[in-house]
Amino acid sequence: MVQDASVLASILARRLKRAGLFISTAESCTGGMVASALTDIQGASKWFRQGWITYSNETKTVQLGVPEELFEDDVATGAVSPEVAEAMARGAAKESNSEVAIGVTGIAGPTGATENKEVGLVWVGIYVDGEVITKSAEFGQGDRHSNKEAFTTFALRVAIEAWDEIREDEEEELVVEVEDVKEPTIPEALKQLSNGEKDEEWSDDVAWSEGDEEPEVEVPAIPESDIAWDNEE
Repeated sequence: MVQDASVLASILARRLKRAGLFISTAESCTGGMVASALTDIQGASKWFRQGWITYSNETKTVQLGVPEELFEDDVATGAVSPEVAEAMARGAAKESNSEVAIGVTGIAGPTGATENKEVGLVWVGIYVDGEVITKSAEFGQGDRHSNKEAFTTFALRVAIEAWDEIREDEEEELVVEVEDVKEPTIPEALKQLSNGEKDEEWSDDVAWSEGDEEPEVEVPAIPESDIAWDNEE
């Protein structure tokens, strides 16, 4: 897992632990990489509840309650769509009794493209406290594995953005520095998530502080990708 995903996962984990909330994941094209990034963090059982890899349309319906009609040939949605990403996120939250959930569906390639959907397209649905935000990106470069990594990083980034947008009561301040990102281990300071240390400085890459005003968040860029964004709220 690339370092950017590790940093984003650590930011999301810190927020979940502080808020006392649980997260679950429902993945298709990423094959469990989002859940892996989150559970790489020591003490994840305190805020991570469950993950699904629903690769087929049938399992999306049976296990997550995604409406079967979204997959029918005569509709414009299909498996890679905002409607399915939202339904996956809602289903994961409901089935696991989690306050936060991530749904990911896309085309990792090299096959699977359609007339209207190219390889590298991903839709992410983020459920937070009963609301869902969906966003998409297109990664035109890269093979299957690099697309899966890019999808994972994108999903975690969108989760943080959705948290900021929906949970307006969030008071913590954070600054993410990415100038000297090193490959590829999770920062040692992430162990604080499990042992309860109160140091404000996590590592050279991530620093936290408390305050009344929240500064702008500089989130690590997704490497080696040309991204076209789309939003549905």
